[in-house]
Amino acid sequence: MPNDGGNLILSDAEKDDLMAEAPQLKSYVRGLSGSDEFIKGKTRWCLVIPDEGLAEATKVAVIERRLEGVRAHRENSTEKSTQAMASTPNRFYFWAHEEAESLIVPATSSERREYIPIGYLGPETVISNSANAAYGVEPWVFSVITSRSHMVWMKAVGGKMKTDYRYSGTIIYNNFPVPPLTEAVKEQLVVAALRVLDVREYHCEKTLAELYDPDLMPADLRAAHAMVDELVDSIYSRRGYETDEQRLSDLFAMYERMTAEEAAKAPAKKSRSTKK
Repeated sequence: MPNDGGNLILSDAEKDDLMAEAPQLKSYVRGLSGSDEFIKGKTRWCLVIPDEGLAEATKVAVIERRLEGVRAHRENSTEKSTQAMASTPNRFYFWAHEEAESLIVPATSSERREYIPIGYLGPETVISNSANAAYGVEPWVFSVITSRSHMVWMKAVGGKMKTDYRYSGTIIYNNFPVPPLTEAVKEQLVVAALRVLDVREYHCEKTLAELYDPDLMPADLRAAHAMVDELVDSIYSRRGYETDEQRLSDLFAMYERMTAEEAAKAPAKKSRSTKK
């Protein structure tokens, strides 16, 4: 979350102008992606200036003006936490980026879609607070959270923004029940995940918004997702599912078992005794 009054964010034109004026600051300009950018194929950029690079960066007039803009925005805030960040205008208000490949899950997505479009971004791209980032996850996780089972779970336990899906890492992702998986099953899930990503590449001229429009979704992408759905369903039921209600029933049953097991393993709280 930048909380910067827009001063740390650059459009394509602003980024190009800055690079023409100060190419030595290239390492301080990073890609920025949130839900809208990722799904609709838009590009935005942000300034990521480390403390040790501040002196060099502020020699460039446009950077100095932008940092002063951040400072003024934060000083004029009514929030004390924001005011406290005015002294470090080069820093984002909240920073959780890791220098690693990330799995991006949009925080909001159209209710018309059968699947939330998720994907991977390289370490050079910063994910904004309008999307969720998962770092260090194994590739099979992609299949699990892009599956119909996960979508059914998301619809049941997640919130809404107006009518759109609202994805929460804390409520949806962290609580989604996944049983222990064999390496063979994980490998199958990885193959299915790669198939989805490969098919998207076949249609790289289209945005994810177009690919996941239920009226426009290509047949090969729909088939790739069907493969994922079948594999993930097999984790929870040997018979498969005829309805989403059956999926949800098994998911909640597993969630209840797993939370009960965790509670049983937790150390018992010592009761306090009162001396008379």
